[in-house]
Amino acid sequence: MMKKVATAIGISMLSPLIVGSLLGIYFYITTGQGQLFIQLLTTAISNGHIVGLAMALCVLPVYLFLYKRNKLTYSALTTVAMLGGTALTLLLSVSGGPILIANAVMCALASALFLYSLRKQ
Repeated sequence: MMKKVATAIGISMLSPLIVGSLLGIYFYITTGQGQLFIQLLTTAISNGHIVGLAMALCVLPVYLFLYKRNKLTYSALTTVAMLGGTALTLLLSVSGGPILIANAVMCALASALFLYSLRKQ
């Protein structure tokens, strides 16, 4: 059980790479600046600690709590991840702006990848 959870957390840490790549590709297509792609990708990866903390402090305890009570849903974990990512971003990083939204999206994607990989194993 714990090996599956550890593997799922490892897979969820791909979310900064995915979100950074998607944002970088979008802005590269719209502006045509290759430098912006690299900047957005590295910014998303450097904010990966927010995703890790949200997974450790918010998602994993709620997952274990809901799993024991057989009430586990994607929406519950995604909501907890978004709120946790937002709160941790406000505490540790910035007070608002696009980084706040990007970190919330990264945390939500991380929780979805976490549950998806658990269900696939």
